[in-house]
Amino acid sequence: MKYTYVEPPLPSLARWRNLYSAKGSLSCLRALQYEELHALKLEGPILDVGGGQKSLYKGRLPGDMACDSVNIDPKIAPTFLISPGDRFPVADASYRTCLCFNTLEHVYDAKFLLDEMHRVLKPGGVAHITVPFIFRIHGAPDDYFRGTSSWWRETLGRTGFAEVNLQPLVWGRNTSAGSIRGYHGILPRLQFHLSHLTDILYARLAFSFGNGRYTGRRGERTCAIALGYFITARK
Repeated sequence: MKYTYVEPPLPSLARWRNLYSAKGSLSCLRALQYEELHALKLEGPILDVGGGQKSLYKGRLPGDMACDSVNIDPKIAPTFLISPGDRFPVADASYRTCLCFNTLEHVYDAKFLLDEMHRVLKPGGVAHITVPFIFRIHGAPDDYFRGTSSWWRETLGRTGFAEVNLQPLVWGRNTSAGSIRGYHGILPRLQFHLSHLTDILYARLAFSFGNGRYTGRRGERTCAIALGYFITARK
């Protein structure tokens, strides 16, 4: 398997404005995920694993491509309603693209779901996956695990994917710390944005001679506390 670790871009004022100017009170992790979704180039047919017509991100996907979906929750209005542990009611090699956003942490046997995505993808097909890492426990209905970048590399390779790109979703140390402790007291949303601005200032000082990305040992230390990962795996 060919594995590529993608160094994430440094925070900037332009990115900060784009992330939050018209997106309400998003968490930093959700904002970074939506930033990646906006840049995707999708090829149909598409299967959204863990999604449905009422998914929060449905309107943020690029283009106007219809997609099937599979979910255990009828309130999300999936194409295929299944029970936990069920195989997808889909033939092998049926889709060019699988999407799986903020779902695998809620699945006790995430490897089974990865196997199913690999099975239903056509040769050369791609799975786009987002998962949290440094992020609080949250139930939907349960929250089982957090995988490191090494775990995802090894597991996706064992699943049979030929190529994997993994990018940490991280803004900076202060925003990761804020995600852990939460923002409380006076003007919590102002505290939230001040943590973003503090990380911008640090990045300008610490990475002034870099390539615009979190690179080197300092970059590795920052990425070690990433809020999540954006993963692209090709069959």
